[in-house]
Amino acid sequence: MKKLQIFTLLAFLALASSAFSQKMTPEDILAKHLESIGTAAARAKNTSRIIVGNADVEFITPKNLPSQGRIVLASADNKMFWGLNLNALDYSQEKFSFDGSKAKVAFVRNGVRSILGNFVVTNDVVLQESLFGGTLSTSWALLDLKDKKVKLTSEGRKKIDGKDVYALGYAAKSDVAITLYFDAETFRHVRTEYKRTSSAGIGTSPDQSSRFSETRIKVTEDFADFKAEKGLILPHKYRILYSVNGQNGSNEIKWTFDLNEFAFDQKIADSTFDAEIN
Repeated sequence: MKKLQIFTLLAFLALASSAFSQKMTPEDILAKHLESIGTAAARAKNTSRIIVGNADVEFITPKNLPSQGRIVLASADNKMFWGLNLNALDYSQEKFSFDGSKAKVAFVRNGVRSILGNFVVTNDVVLQESLFGGTLSTSWALLDLKDKKVKLTSEGRKKIDGKDVYALGYAAKSDVAITLYFDAETFRHVRTEYKRTSSAGIGTSPDQSSRFSETRIKVTEDFADFKAEKGLILPHKYRILYSVNGQNGSNEIKWTFDLNEFAFDQKIADSTFDAEIN
């Protein structure tokens, strides 16, 4: 009897180990991710959202004075607005929007966009596909993929800050490579990574061309400190890291947000979702 019990236990452990080691499909990860946000009823019930918090901007390379202010995120159905008000004269605001059909990026001052704004306007798929801001928006890309011409591909298990995550490639019609990361235990969306490489320039001679180098841009959105808000589990800490390396040197900027005010199901004027007039 004791031998039979040991055999049964070993067989069970072998099966459990085999099941654990099985590769999760993108569909498996997506289903568990949606559950991590809230029940289907809770997700469907929330049609608008306004989130406010503190914002800090750190200019890492080249070094410059930091700035502080507030962030406002507004969304309703498939529309979104992302805005900053800051205490810096040369970088007093930042505004992105998507009204359900058109993405817009406002100038930070007359005729000039920020380095982040230039990235977003050049790669407006991040707004059109409702990727920017992750689960903080009611229009989050993964809530409804049926009308999106996109393919999710498994990129296996990786680590972020020592924690296991699942990585999914998000293949949209764009020159920017997009990867989504999900906590391996909770399946919460913890990171979106955008990468774009521009070819080196061509000079008037082979010698001049050899001095040109390609430009690599990487933008990372990180999400943490998940808490319950009206039946949904949403991040309360949000960070963006922008870095570029190329012919003109390197640049690195970090935006850190502490989100502390959440309002749901309020009427939001359509004009809110136009960054150029709001």
